[in-house]
Amino acid sequence: MVKRCAWATDSPELLVYHDTIWGRPEKDPHKLFKALCLETMQAGLSFSTVLKFEDGMDQVFHHFSIDYLAKCGPADVERFCNDKRIIRNHAKVAAVIANAKVLQPDPTALVKATWAPVNYVQMDHLLTEAPKPATYKKFTEKFVNSFKNMGLKRVGPITVYSYLQAVGVVNDHLITCEFHEELPVKNEEESS
Repeated sequence: MVKRCAWATDSPELLVYHDTIWGRPEKDPHKLFKALCLETMQAGLSFSTVLKFEDGMDQVFHHFSIDYLAKCGPADVERFCNDKRIIRNHAKVAAVIANAKVLQPDPTALVKATWAPVNYVQMDHLLTEAPKPATYKKFTEKFVNSFKNMGLKRVGPITVYSYLQAVGVVNDHLITCEFHEELPVKNEEESS
């Protein structure tokens, strides 16, 4: 039997997400944006719920297209929030649109803000149990400040840390998880 992080076994969607996406270093600006959107949508919900809406949000948000969402406005927030395929939270949808507007002139700014603080190298916290917010607050501070200075919305410490875990800035697979050692570590030169 495959040993995984305990949370990965809570639903089939989480299992696939854990095994194929979570914690793998990602440096494509459009995939980073999608990950940030999903983490923004998660606030107050289980990630399993977010994953159940992922396909619908993919359709409604044109595959989380920064260019498409940057052209949207308040009327689109209302239109989107009437669509049962997405998580219909006005503040979260408005944040997705606002963040697209911030990133649209230069999507690579998100890559830099995400990876530069760790010199483009994944950090491994060698966890034996899931981290508590108090343990990563200081680590997350520089990212939160950077994101807020860029003008990004709904980027508090918990959302940002979840995002950093998702896109592989930190390898937070437990050391007992078979996927912990499997993750490739790439530096900036290798990913170019």
